[in-house]
Amino acid sequence: MKKIVVFALICIFVQTLSAGTVYIVNGGDETLSKYDTETGTVTSNILQLGLYANQIFIKDDIGYVVNSGDHNIQVIDLINETTLGTINCPIGSNPYWMTIFPDGGKGFVTGYLTNSVYVFNPETYEITDTIEVGDEPEGLCLDGNKLYVVNTKYLWTGPFENGTISIIDTEDDSVIDSVVVGINPQFCEVDAYGRLHVVCTGNYADIPGKVYIINTNDYSDYEILEIGGSPTKIGIHENGTVYLADGMGQGYMAYDSQTLNIIHPSNDLFASGGCFVRFDPNGNIYLGDALDWVNNGVVYIYSADESLLNTITVGVIPQDAGFYNFDVAVDDDFGEEDLFSLSNYPNPFSASTTISFSICHRGTENTEIKIYNVKGQLVKKLKIINYKLKINDVIWNGKDVNGVRVSSGIYLYQVEIDGKKSKMKKAVLIK
Repeated sequence: MKKIVVFALICIFVQTLSAGTVYIVNGGDETLSKYDTETGTVTSNILQLGLYANQIFIKDDIGYVVNSGDHNIQVIDLINETTLGTINCPIGSNPYWMTIFPDGGKGFVTGYLTNSVYVFNPETYEITDTIEVGDEPEGLCLDGNKLYVVNTKYLWTGPFENGTISIIDTEDDSVIDSVVVGINPQFCEVDAYGRLHVVCTGNYADIPGKVYIINTNDYSDYEILEIGGSPTKIGIHENGTVYLADGMGQGYMAYDSQTLNIIHPSNDLFASGGCFVRFDPNGNIYLGDALDWVNNGVVYIYSADESLLNTITVGVIPQDAGFYNFDVAVDDDFGEEDLFSLSNYPNPFSASTTISFSICHRGTENTEIKIYNVKGQLVKKLKIINYKLKINDVIWNGKDVNGVRVSSGIYLYQVEIDGKKSKMKKAVLIK
C-alpha cells in the first residue's frame, strides 16, 4: 500500500483544511477540475473526461473515472494528470459506480443497462468476469469480502416495484443472497456498527424517500427510516452523521447512524445542491451543487461541525470528488511529559498482533485501544482491564466487534485514556 491510504486513515479525526488536492468530476461539461486546499486555487478542465462522467475513485496515484455514456472507466495518472487508458465495458452497459479492493488486486463496476456487475483487473485494464445481479444496478459498496449491489428496478413509466440488494461473496464472485428493499434504491454504505444503509429515493413525486438499515449478520433484520423527500447519494461521516443528497438538487438531509434520529429533515435541508457528498481525509464535508444545471456549479466545503469553510466554483454539474495526497494532520492529546509509546508486533501480521503501550501517569477503567478500517469506521474496541504504568499488552485477533475476520489491508489504532487520544499507528493485516 502506498502513502495515500495511510493519509486517508490517519486524518479522519481532524477538522482543519490541511494541504491536499481535490479532484472534481464535472458530468455536464465532461471535465476534471482540481482544487489545491493549501493555496485555495481551482484549476478548471485539467483533463477531458468521457460522456456522462459519474464518479471518481482514487487508489494510490491513480484516478478512475466512470464514463457511463462511453461505457468505460478512464484511468488517470494523477502525478502527471494524463489519461493512461480505459477499461472498456460492453457497449450499451452504461457503467455507473465502481470500487476497488484495498490491495488493488480487483475492481467491480455496475452495468446499469445489462443488469450486471463487471469484475476488472485495475493493472491490465481487462474485464475478467461478469456477475448477473438484479434489474438496473446503480450504487455498490464493499465491506470486507462482501459486495453490496443496489438494484433500482426503476421504470420511469411505472408501475413502481421494490428494488433489491444483491450480496456478492468476492472470494468467488458469486451472488449469495438478495434482499428486497423500497422503491428506487440507488446507493448504500455500511456504518461503524456493521449495518447497511440503503437509500430508496421513491418516485420523485408521491412516493417519498426511505432508508433501509439492514443488519449484515442477519439480512432479515432491518429498520426503515421514513426520511421523506427524494434522497439519492449517501455519505457516513466518522462522527456517525449520515448525509443524503436530495435528488431534486435542493440540499442535504442528515440523521444519526446510531439512534436514527433525523438531524436535517427533508422539509428543512442542510446547505443546497444534491450532486454528491464526500468527506476528505480530515473529516471535512464536500457538497456538490449544480445550481442551474447549465452553467458552472459549486462545491461547498464544511467542517465536521457544519461550519462553512469555503465555496469553490468548478465545472458544469459537479458529480463527484476524490481526494489525493493530503498532508498528515494528527490529533494527539498527550504531551511530551507523558512519555507515551505505542507499537504492535508482528507487523505485518496474519493471525494476530500484540499491541503494546506505556505512559507515565496512571490510567483508569476508561482505558481502551480503538481500531479503525480504511473508511474511518470503528472496527474494534479492546478494553484494558489491568492497566500498568509500564508496558501494557493486548492482542488483536484480526476480528471486528461481531467476531468476523476483517479483510486484508491497513488498519490504524490508538489508545484512549479518559478521553485523551494518542497518535494513531499503522497495523497491516495480510492473509
